[in-house]
Amino acid sequence: MRFDIFLKQSNTTGIAEELLAVSDPDSPRYGHHLTQSEVNRRFAPPSESRDAVESWINTTGLTLQTYSEAVGAFTVQIPLAKANTLLNANYTPYIHVPTNTTLWRTLSYSIPAEIEAHTEFIYPTTQFIGPPTRKIVTSVMKRGSATYMSKRTALSSNCTDSISPQCLRALYNIPLGTSTVANNSLAVSGFGGEVANITDLETFLQAQTGAGASNVTLHVQSVDDGANEGQGTPEASLDTQYTIGLATDVNTTFVTVGPNNEDGVQGFLDVINLLMDQGPLPLVLTTSFEFDESAFGSAQDLALTLCHAYGLMGTRGTSVLFASGDGGVSGVQSDNSCEGKPFVPTFPASCPYVTAVGSTQGSNPEVAAPFSAGGFSNLFPVPQYQEASVSAYLSKFQNNYTDLYNQSGRAYPDVSTQGVNFQIRVAGAWQSVSGTSASSPTFAAMVALVNDRLLASERKPLGFLNPLLYRPNATSVFNDITEGNNPGCGTDGFTALEGWDPVTGLGTPDFTKLLNFVEASLPVVQSAASA
Repeated sequence: MRFDIFLKQSNTTGIAEELLAVSDPDSPRYGHHLTQSEVNRRFAPPSESRDAVESWINTTGLTLQTYSEAVGAFTVQIPLAKANTLLNANYTPYIHVPTNTTLWRTLSYSIPAEIEAHTEFIYPTTQFIGPPTRKIVTSVMKRGSATYMSKRTALSSNCTDSISPQCLRALYNIPLGTSTVANNSLAVSGFGGEVANITDLETFLQAQTGAGASNVTLHVQSVDDGANEGQGTPEASLDTQYTIGLATDVNTTFVTVGPNNEDGVQGFLDVINLLMDQGPLPLVLTTSFEFDESAFGSAQDLALTLCHAYGLMGTRGTSVLFASGDGGVSGVQSDNSCEGKPFVPTFPASCPYVTAVGSTQGSNPEVAAPFSAGGFSNLFPVPQYQEASVSAYLSKFQNNYTDLYNQSGRAYPDVSTQGVNFQIRVAGAWQSVSGTSASSPTFAAMVALVNDRLLASERKPLGFLNPLLYRPNATSVFNDITEGNNPGCGTDGFTALEGWDPVTGLGTPDFTKLLNFVEASLPVVQSAASA
């Protein structure tokens, strides 16, 4: 069985400080992202901790697989019987009912005091976290119903019924064109055997009016024996078809996470390790899988470790995006079993170092999608960059359930885009899908296109977005969503109001306004080769 031994971090408070220093446009160090060696030097655990734990691993006869500088963790293989002896544990199978997954866990464990002094925690031990969740709503489209099945179709008349890349370009003023720089990049992470089929991708792009894809290329990186083979699946198809369909010719990589980990949490860690321990990072990373934050109630140290790692990616210049979830205030998926109980935030969307993306629907007016997950974290405090926006919302929101959410927590989502009735090509057929997993790839593509313009003028990429997006003068960039709500837990949830709200965030972006704002507002920092 696989175990991850996490070392005590030496400078976790410095992560937030460094991230803000390179991400706040008012900082003299804005855009001066760190190199891989600088991150390791400043934030890796002390060498004596690594030496002590590695020595213990070797003397106990464990099989050491890897050590990750990114999260400061050893990965080892231990037979369960030996784990019970070595960790003074009693591993027992438990069933995670929502996913019918078997988890081997122990109710307690211990390690020698001289090793405990160097370790934060070992995973999995007493943490009960199921696989990440993502179940987008799908429907098979009748022949001829997809707006891009005929190149002569008048798309503008159909965007009220279904969404294609052309609709998004029209709604958000996204230009039709191709990437102009070789060092621009975007990554999509997928879990649970998701497949981004290249034939489906080619058909999708070829069927669009003016798709403009001169080179239909999807790079694939495998984590934990992931394989991008066989028929396409909805989530991977959606994520890759809309990132590539909008951010044409931007180098796009599908990171596929396979079954060679004990659960999805280790898969998330392995994606971070893969990307952080390699050379250049992708400039944008979008993920449409998440957890209910409540799953980390007894594993807050694990949630902090993941969040800190995303912060480190930000210090190196990566914009980390997550779909906010599809359960309104009830979490990742709609679930009224929380009726009368506190609202359920989602994670990693609640991490203050990522940009969480919610969903809207319709136009004239564009309104909140009712499934758009949003709220307030119970693990992370409200970050400084959004304090004013959140305070303004709370002063206006009238409700009778203030005891159901943490008013001082990190608030999300940060932004939104359309998320209903996206047309995709899956296993040789057209489907219509809905969810915030449609919104995050859409916004990721827009960020990648802004990066393209910045890199073309030899400027630095955007990196961590939130300090920029929450600037008071950035409101003109967004279409403010003031209608709709996100029900759940037997309530109407939160209401979309003027300004930021926990349903649609700051609103939906206008690409042209966003690009103009970035070019006018950010200091000119010359780009250099990524490290």
